[in-house]
Amino acid sequence: MLKLTTAGLLLLLEKGSGQQCVSGPFTLKDLEGDCSYDVLLEAYTRQVFDATGSACTDPSLSAQDDFNAKLLPGGDPASDSYQRDAEAAGRLVCTTMYDSADVTPFYRAADKGTDMHFEEMFYNGRSDWQ
Repeated sequence: MLKLTTAGLLLLLEKGSGQQCVSGPFTLKDLEGDCSYDVLLEAYTRQVFDATGSACTDPSLSAQDDFNAKLLPGGDPASDSYQRDAEAAGRLVCTTMYDSADVTPFYRAADKGTDMHFEEMFYNGRSDWQ
């Protein structure tokens, strides 16, 4: 399980033709656990849709409806596959986020070369860091 406590997720999603309350870009922060549509929806609901000062004045529009409209700009909410397509778009956001994350190879942590000799000595208790 990946814990994304400090990762910020910037969603720059176009305004679609569907009804939306929140327009423009927004950032989801402090995502924890496995990234999924449900995790993104919960974070969107808490951090954007229900946030103090939210501009949504339409009581018939839910956070899920608003989020789906952002994931599927121009999509048809009446379509049988709309929710399934929104969940697939959420998975794509997660995949893109994971694929674009900076990864530091283990040997770069100590930056003592790629042969792992320093790391072996460290874990055996025989490095100058002891």
